[in-house]
Amino acid sequence: MIRFSPPFFSLQVQGFLAAGGLATLFHWLVMAALIGAGLEPTVATASGSLSGAALNYGLQRRMAFRNAGPHRFTLWRYVGSCFFAWLCNLIFFFLFNNLLALPVPLSQLAATGLVAAMNYTVYQRLVFHEQTR
Repeated sequence: MIRFSPPFFSLQVQGFLAAGGLATLFHWLVMAALIGAGLEPTVATASGSLSGAALNYGLQRRMAFRNAGPHRFTLWRYVGSCFFAWLCNLIFFFLFNNLLALPVPLSQLAATGLVAAMNYTVYQRLVFHEQTR
């Protein structure tokens, strides 16, 4: 019998990365459009982040946390975690862009990386705490 080694990342981590990647792409597209329309970059990233978060909830439930509890519990925990993540993204972006004077794309990339690492643990342990069968 031939055995295949498990994937480098679990299916849950793969789903988290795929869902988060799509939501992040949406965030960045909204942000770029708003900057292109003349909005200040910190305000644009705050708006883009909210847009990505709205998309991310459904994607995370479908792609990463399939056995999560009912929406009446997970949605409110998600909203709370999004506020925290939104605030962290805004602070990190502001620090990178305004205090360290990094360009907008690099500032957003660094902020996104930090927030994504934090979000996986928050989603897994607090938001989409999966039901055992």
